[in-house]
Amino acid sequence: MSRSIRNTIGLILAVVGAAAALWAPFRSWYNGRAGHDFRVWELFTGAGVTDSGAGLFASMFLPLLVGAVLAVLGVVFRSRLLVLTAGIITLGFAILWMVRQGQAEGSLTVTGDSDGLGSGVGLALLGGLLMLIGAAVMGGRERRAVRKARHGQDQQERSASDHEERESRGAEGERSYGMAARDQEARDVTGAGPDRQTASGEGGPPQRMVRRPEQQASAPRGRPVPARDSDSGDRGREGSDRTQYEQNDGADGSPDPKKGRSGGSDGSRW
Repeated sequence: MSRSIRNTIGLILAVVGAAAALWAPFRSWYNGRAGHDFRVWELFTGAGVTDSGAGLFASMFLPLLVGAVLAVLGVVFRSRLLVLTAGIITLGFAILWMVRQGQAEGSLTVTGDSDGLGSGVGLALLGGLLMLIGAAVMGGRERRAVRKARHGQDQQERSASDHEERESRGAEGERSYGMAARDQEARDVTGAGPDRQTASGEGGPPQRMVRRPEQQASAPRGRPVPARDSDSGDRGREGSDRTQYEQNDGADGSPDPKKGRSGGSDGSRW
């Protein structure tokens, strides 16, 4: 966070310095003469600064333009070296002009009127200083190893967050599935009443009733008794023995110990 803040402040200072350097040649430099009236190569000759005019790109506008362009490139690429170079060029040409102008005039004066040094020189000096301060404040670009380590750390944090998100989604899916299953069970339980009404014929078309196994009538237990002859001695039981089973069980379905395998109540065997 501190590096980004420093870069932001440095970039702002560099941009302001570049704007001041570009504006300076169009202001008064000395005795009412603008900066673009001074020839730039006169700074490197023995004659020094003269009163002859100059073209725009042959004047002091050229080195200041180069300094402003380098500052902008340093801002774009976040290069401290480019911003530092731009500040040195701007400030160096402004100081060199002051030295050569002082040699030509014998002295430099600063007055409130149009005589002496003007605001253009001040803008050039201010622009160069702002560029140097911006280069010092800027954090610059991170080294390749640092950027690679930071990128790897960011990827790890991103993958960890994605894994946590997938786990949370899975937990929510399981929770929603369990809730849906419980809701389905509740609907099945609550839907039993209407189903019974429909089966009885009240809430819908009549349906076939199915008896439970315990409700169905049990089959008669025992073995069949063969029919007796008409001339046998026990004619009174002739009609009943021909069509009935011999009951060995009691009324409650349990076998009667008093009765043997005979079909009569007197225990006689046949």
